[in-house]
Amino acid sequence: MTTLREFSEALEPEDPALSRSFRELLVESKLPPSLRLKDLSKKEFMILADLAVERLSPEQARKLYLALMKALREAGSSLPDVLEEKIVERKLPLAKRVNSFEEVIRGVDLESAVAEASRCLGCRTPRCVMACPLNFPVPAYLSLVARRRFDQAARLGLSIVPTLGICGRICFSYCEKACTLGKLSGKPVRIRAVKRAIADEYTKEENLPKVGRSTGFRVAVIGSGPAGLTAAYRLRIMGHDVTIFEAEGRLGGELIRSIPEFRLPSGIVEREAGLVKRLGVEARLGTRIGVDLGLDDLVEQGYDAVFVATGAGVPRKPRIPGSDLEGVESALSFLEEVKLGARSGMEGVVWVIGGGNVAVDAARTALRLGASFVGIMYRRSRVEMPASADEIEQALEEGVRMEYLAQPIELIGESGRLRRMRCVRMRLGEPGPDGRRIPIPIEGSEFEVEADYAIFAIGELPETGWIKPADGIELADNGGIKVDSRMATSRRGFFAGGDVVRGPSDYARATADGIRAAAQIDRYLRSSRP
Repeated sequence: MTTLREFSEALEPEDPALSRSFRELLVESKLPPSLRLKDLSKKEFMILADLAVERLSPEQARKLYLALMKALREAGSSLPDVLEEKIVERKLPLAKRVNSFEEVIRGVDLESAVAEASRCLGCRTPRCVMACPLNFPVPAYLSLVARRRFDQAARLGLSIVPTLGICGRICFSYCEKACTLGKLSGKPVRIRAVKRAIADEYTKEENLPKVGRSTGFRVAVIGSGPAGLTAAYRLRIMGHDVTIFEAEGRLGGELIRSIPEFRLPSGIVEREAGLVKRLGVEARLGTRIGVDLGLDDLVEQGYDAVFVATGAGVPRKPRIPGSDLEGVESALSFLEEVKLGARSGMEGVVWVIGGGNVAVDAARTALRLGASFVGIMYRRSRVEMPASADEIEQALEEGVRMEYLAQPIELIGESGRLRRMRCVRMRLGEPGPDGRRIPIPIEGSEFEVEADYAIFAIGELPETGWIKPADGIELADNGGIKVDSRMATSRRGFFAGGDVVRGPSDYARATADGIRAAAQIDRYLRSSRP
């Protein structure tokens, strides 16, 4: 078998349907059937891959990829080797992890990042860009890295956001989930790791974008999480004078207050928040809006627009008996205490309830504090678990036990202290409004587990308690700030975005809100000029 036509014919006896589908793809691709497999270029393969993902079922596309890779190897093509995953991460040894808060991924080898970037097919349908909440220009960025134009890649990334190192560590990797190569092979281009490799080496002052000519407008940004930092950064590039008001003593919001050091070191957040200040953004730390200053005060101080990005840092409380017992905690508060150094040890049996990254962070933190047993109890299955797959795998490696399809229904204590959890097994029903299957308790399946701590990671509420009726900011049903399609609130000149609007989400969505908000605020300011 040496040509595409002969490859198709060879598929016929074993899988006639796949053979027929490939012939149809070949016609649509306009590639010559006489093209030798050995001469198939990456660009020509991309055309077939793009069509396969569009036209075939995931199972068919996967089978076609495996068959084609086998045929290409037999024909002496180098393409299969080019498309193999290349990234090399330096990891903290497992034995050291559970006794240390040091970052688990110590670094990404730059040469492997170059090779990994070279895997990108440069698809004519850029699914990675379309899936990314930021619409980050992934193919262009990877092309620069593959050609070793590292400073140019850094400049491209920094023209969009200041937080590339943060992105390379905690983003949910929407781009990788959509990667054409990943849909075929199961091994997407490791875009996040490539970003990290470049950010850690090439985040330099000379790669920052230039600030535009001063517009004379002043903008106040309330909150310095990903939405606030990004909006301030983008507005400053546009030439506006920007001041960030942050209630705590450091910029970064929950990025620096609650995400554990082993996943996102504070030094990285400080470095990238520092880029925002380096562009000329003023930071007023330890200033709590609603307490130290009111919204009217900001107007009186001459701010022409205000962007509210206070996040969603109010933990939801469990509504089950015993939730007031000692040892019952919220995951976010627990993580913040540890990050601030107010907590340095933990003994006994710890159960974390929830399935997101906050739950996994809390479980891995409890292990590092010395708990004898740590388990995560989640009411759905592993498939529905919203936490990042790599974080779940690391937790399992470190010894966290996963208890799926179960939920506590009562917390039982002795002398005011938690001792046991009464739980129930669950089954999954039909999909709910969010598309995930609804967990349903199984009658008669109750069981008990020992528990010295129950840490609940069941979501957070928007941080809007500081808003007063006189402020004129209308709230939505979820307790967050209500905004229109332009991210404008009910008060003229006031905008909002990130988790304070949408509820708890993630770095990428909050950052995307910061980008959109900056554009809308800039439009508002320029249109208001006499």
